[in-house]
Amino acid sequence: MRKSTLKKMGILLSAAMCISLAGGCGQSEKGGESQETDSAQAVDNGQEVSAPSDAAENEEEASPSEGEKVTITWLNHYQEAGKQAWVEKCKEVFEEKYPDVTLNIETVGADNYTTVLQTKLASDDAPAIFDLASNYDLGVYDEAGHLADLTGQPCLERVDSELLLEGQIDGVQKGVPIEITGYGVFYNEEVFAENSLEVPTTLSELKAVCETLSANGIQPFAAPFAEQWAFRYYLRAISDITCLMPDHGWNESKMDKTSTFSEDEKFKEAVETYFSFHEYWGGDPFGTSWEDAQSMVANGEAAMCIHGSWAVDGFLSHNPDCQIGVFPMPVSEDAKDTIMIKEPGQQLVLYNNPDAAQMEAAYQLYDTIYSEECMAAYAQEAHQMPSVVGNYNMLPALKTIMEYSADASFMEAGITRTMTSEYEDILMEILINHSMGESFDMEGFCKEADAAFAAVE
Repeated sequence: MRKSTLKKMGILLSAAMCISLAGGCGQSEKGGESQETDSAQAVDNGQEVSAPSDAAENEEEASPSEGEKVTITWLNHYQEAGKQAWVEKCKEVFEEKYPDVTLNIETVGADNYTTVLQTKLASDDAPAIFDLASNYDLGVYDEAGHLADLTGQPCLERVDSELLLEGQIDGVQKGVPIEITGYGVFYNEEVFAENSLEVPTTLSELKAVCETLSANGIQPFAAPFAEQWAFRYYLRAISDITCLMPDHGWNESKMDKTSTFSEDEKFKEAVETYFSFHEYWGGDPFGTSWEDAQSMVANGEAAMCIHGSWAVDGFLSHNPDCQIGVFPMPVSEDAKDTIMIKEPGQQLVLYNNPDAAQMEAAYQLYDTIYSEECMAAYAQEAHQMPSVVGNYNMLPALKTIMEYSADASFMEAGITRTMTSEYEDILMEILINHSMGESFDMEGFCKEADAAFAAVE
């Protein structure tokens, strides 16, 4: 990561947090003195907070404070039924093991999660544990002094070693992916079978599948474009292969303005491919919610949806009997370019709390979440692919993703795989505006995106 960029983003993040409170950055738990939250000063005034040695050596420790009751909060945006059940399972296991600690679960919507998190960090109401979407965000929050050091925690020995790099800042472990995720085209296997359809491996084959479905009165794609976070995967499934896979610094080059969209022919090709399927998105894609899209695929009203592996749980919540398959999104006429995208999932991090009792309880929670017991529940209840190595009872679609070989998949680990939310929101808003008609003004779109990015300091 580039420290100069991260420092700038850390300062911007802190400014945004303070503005959101319209009055400054809150007070510390230890008194009334205000604490700065920008990258120049950590929450603990520059002093590193690490796990107490006895917590690491003795997992059976029952209380962080010799009987004193401690309450900590886990902030998340896990709205799917399976993930909510898994969170409750973790709470149950944790509170049984550590009866002197109460775990408060706070779940917010995905669209509001970042705002809520930043407000809490700025108002001295920081959660003990929360998740971050990318390693770039990890660097921003670490620059602001919010992240505790996880080096030496027992759970690290259980995690797939290939994934640990994703959570390291200058060699220090600050986060750990909770899962491996994959994204591509999820489809209703029964709909495919009833229409005698084979899994496509090229763009023309996918277009032929869409034509057959349309002719038979079935909407090819459920497109949840009413929600920006869900919309973005319809481009990313293409652009990550055509742009990011050959150039791991692609996202950073756009954010630091060393390359433009107008001069990026590969990106233009990706956008053209994305928009070429607009006639198969249904009559009102920008009025279709994520919940609607999941229901449509699960119940056979639509055949496919381009999304991430977390979607499997959502489909099942709408129809427990549906059979869901997955295949990589074709990006060309060469089947070798049809690559399954895998990435380290969202990372759980710990707030760098100056209160020793709170910090110790947080470390104990972290180790519990990454235990084999809780990870087995994550695979079975939340229908995910855990980062902790093990033999899990996973759904067929998830096993399919895991079975793609190295030469047939792109593992986005240890790179800036997404833009920061600020830049990505700008790009997606412009793309949405240009996607609502029957034609796409590529030059106008690229010029508008370049100008908007150039305006961000």
